[in-house]
Amino acid sequence: MKKVCNLLVVLFAPYHLVAQPLIEVAKLHYTHESWELAYTSYKNVLEINPYNDMYWYRYANVAEKINHLDEAIEAYRKTITLNTAHGLAMYRLASCYARKGDTKNALMWLEKAYHTGLYDIQSAIEDQNFKSLHSDNQFKTLTRQLFQPATNQIQAWRQDLEYLVEQVEKEHKNFTHSISSKEWQNAVQKIHNGIPQMTDLEIIGAFMELLAKIGDGHTLLYPPFQGTYAFKALPLEFYFFEDELYVRAAEPEYRSLVGAKVEKVGSMSIKAIMDACKNYLGHDNDMQLKWIMPVALGFGDIYELIGASKNRDSIAFTLQFLDGHRKTVSVKSGSLTRDPMARFAPSHWVDLQNSKIPLWKKDPENQYWYEYLTDRKIVYFQFNQVQNKPEQSLADFVKELVQFINKNEVKALVLDIRLNNGGNSFLNRSLIHEIIRNKKINTHGKLFTIIGRRTFSAAMNLTSDLEKNTATLFVGEPTGSSPNFYGEDNEFTLPNSGLTGSISSRYWQGGYTSDDTRTWIAPHLAASLSLENYRNNEDPALEAIFTYLEASKSE
Repeated sequence: MKKVCNLLVVLFAPYHLVAQPLIEVAKLHYTHESWELAYTSYKNVLEINPYNDMYWYRYANVAEKINHLDEAIEAYRKTITLNTAHGLAMYRLASCYARKGDTKNALMWLEKAYHTGLYDIQSAIEDQNFKSLHSDNQFKTLTRQLFQPATNQIQAWRQDLEYLVEQVEKEHKNFTHSISSKEWQNAVQKIHNGIPQMTDLEIIGAFMELLAKIGDGHTLLYPPFQGTYAFKALPLEFYFFEDELYVRAAEPEYRSLVGAKVEKVGSMSIKAIMDACKNYLGHDNDMQLKWIMPVALGFGDIYELIGASKNRDSIAFTLQFLDGHRKTVSVKSGSLTRDPMARFAPSHWVDLQNSKIPLWKKDPENQYWYEYLTDRKIVYFQFNQVQNKPEQSLADFVKELVQFINKNEVKALVLDIRLNNGGNSFLNRSLIHEIIRNKKINTHGKLFTIIGRRTFSAAMNLTSDLEKNTATLFVGEPTGSSPNFYGEDNEFTLPNSGLTGSISSRYWQGGYTSDDTRTWIAPHLAASLSLENYRNNEDPALEAIFTYLEASKSE
């Protein structure tokens, strides 16, 4: 009788109750590479749920692995019907056709995979499934094997320009979102025509300016940090305190310059320098410029490029020092010896800040960590990069954090993402979900998020998710990006010069709607870092939170 009841439960249970165990079993077989079992399992799953492109893809994948090529082809085609930009499915479909000797369809689907911009088809060169095509000229063209080495420097730069334009037009989600097609074509043609008369530095600058015209913070040519065309680095670290540019740190030889305000370079005012420099830097908003422009101004070549200096080897700065006097100082540039994207200068450099290290600078290169402020009953959680650590995933760390909050007297959680310039947006979910379900901290006046100019990319998406789904109060500066933005670090390398950069391949809609045109997410409690704040180890953002909590207590 018990067996009959169980059978009736299965027969009359809703589809989703029957499908879920099948899906988990199929996933388990797929993960453990039990291909025959996975093949049967996904076939059963698709009989119940034929609407999910991932199930079709995995079914096709296992069918291909066990040499059921006709079934694999049909399933890959179904995958692409349900997800028209599935570059990997297109590549694998081309592979199946190649194995069957169908050259025409193999090349067609390989080209389609290429044009999605989501799959590097050059891997087909080493892929033995395509060995029947290795001598085919169309295959060689697609995989850039017919690339002819340049015979002179002008041709080399023009090949690089052609490749750069091709990559942008293929991979960018919408490269004409801020520039018209005509303007883009004219800019490209101008560079092409001008290359014979330009120096290498001018050509690099033209490429940088071309990508900056697209108008987003993930599409840019990186200043070359190494290689034949490596820019020369200055022994100074700059920072915008409010709207003024200062020397925040320096190598010991230039310790006397630390704390000085930059007024001119050569005969060029700092405002003119900023106006000229931003034309070479892809950016989402002015706050991002406050983050990345000081990085660019750490290279002597930039000053030569914008006309502030005739020689990248020695840059003449007119500085106003802390005691008020002004002086022009020549600073020599040299090989890069540090990470230019680091949050702070190397420890052996002289920093404007006194010896005491404030909480927000305690461990800036640690991806995530927290500390309990016992005297205030506050948990301070600094989140610096949206990536898993090898020893502990973000999801596991968040569970540990929440367990601590639940077991202890915690009056507020401070989430500090002012130094977080991104990572993997999909990892944010574990943090958002834990905050949403925790009523102890997800309450107005008990959850605070410190944001700033470096809050960018995946951290920008986290900010948008927090805004829409939690009770957080934002503190600090505006974010370095907007709620809706073009993103992803889809990197490229130019074939001759070796210059590298990034192209935005996704549109992230973090805002409330697609027409959310805000420049940034603004703080509820504005707290900018001044020169004196930094010099005296003060954190105005954290102090603003303490003041808010004290005021709330007295109400």
